[in-house]
Amino acid sequence: MRKDGAHASPLADVDALTGTPGGSSRGTRLAARRLARRLADEQLPVLDRAQQLSQRPEIQARLIACDLVPFSFDEDPEEAMAVLHDLAADGDPAVRAAAVAACARITRTHFGRIVEVLSGWRDSPSPHVRRAVVVSAARAAEPTRLERAPQLMRLVDPLLADRDPTVRRLLGPSALGAFLGAYPDVTFDSLIGWSTSSDPQVLWNVAMAFTSASAAPLAKRALIVLRKLALDERRTVWRAVAAAMWQLGRRRPDVVRPELERWLAEETRTKVAREALKFL
Repeated sequence: MRKDGAHASPLADVDALTGTPGGSSRGTRLAARRLARRLADEQLPVLDRAQQLSQRPEIQARLIACDLVPFSFDEDPEEAMAVLHDLAADGDPAVRAAAVAACARITRTHFGRIVEVLSGWRDSPSPHVRRAVVVSAARAAEPTRLERAPQLMRLVDPLLADRDPTVRRLLGPSALGAFLGAYPDVTFDSLIGWSTSSDPQVLWNVAMAFTSASAAPLAKRALIVLRKLALDERRTVWRAVAAAMWQLGRRRPDVVRPELERWLAEETRTKVAREALKFL
């Protein structure tokens, strides 16, 4: 079968899937794997095929391109990431999602080689590309790779002020939460530093980091930050604090509820306490 396949169109797997919008992500991954294996057997560059597919109008072709890029990374890392960058900004949400997933896989495997590339992506005019940085950073956070922690903090730092919903929805609640789970001490120190910002979006991200499940073991320390942020009169900030207190309170009522009871008696924090207690 392999010998016969070698004489088929090099895009045979793609052509079998294109035109079927309902094709599964598993199907595209299998097609990409088969195509990468075939190209390797024929000693042909995988990256060239990924580039070709990334330019095709069919969504399934571009999906396969996303899954081909990790196979081609070692051929030319810079060019492979350039292809993925364009796919992360694709007009189709399924293609963007596949590109982000591929980028995250590469980041976890080749973190040291990719972190500078992702730093450049932070300046992309496309919020979808900036989102790819956030997702990749979150998935690269591994407790066994403590050496990554400082680089990950620096990687997301400029994005804390990003107001685009595509980015902000995932940064504080998700990525910073992942950091807290993997590197609690390093991340908490970073949150302390970021909490001195005057930018409400940065402060929103700091507060929302404590809505994650991984913040529960740090509940007592989290209150150090949240007490301060609760004094901020800007709605964006104080409501994020209320959300954090609500989520922390669900997980650690022994720590949070007494604090909220005290806040009820304080004019400067009353509205935060009332908002949080609605859900406890």
